[in-house]
Amino acid sequence: MIECREYPRVPVDLQVYFSTTGNTSIREGTMFDLSARGCAVASMSSVQTGSAVRILIRATDLGSPITIESAAVRWSEHGEFGVEFLGVSEIDQNRLSRLLKITTSPQIRPS
Repeated sequence: MIECREYPRVPVDLQVYFSTTGNTSIREGTMFDLSARGCAVASMSSVQTGSAVRILIRATDLGSPITIESAAVRWSEHGEFGVEFLGVSEIDQNRLSRLLKITTSPQIRPS
């Protein structure tokens, strides 16, 4: 199968916190797929397709979390959902790019 996505997806295992517009409760999930423009999350909390969400990515390799101020849920099924990032500050966009670079670069192991 040929991959037709604009941005490559990278498998990750990162803790995230998120909230939906109009709901102040903070929910938790695990991000398992990441690209420069979106991600996929597994969570015990259900999220409706079309919902607006704010996401905090716990990127321990970078020291502090990455905040996605605005994202839209594009699909939701079986305890997982995918979002498209819509509003990311320049600082967090740079940190997201660094995270993707760290995640995709080969790990150098001592011999």
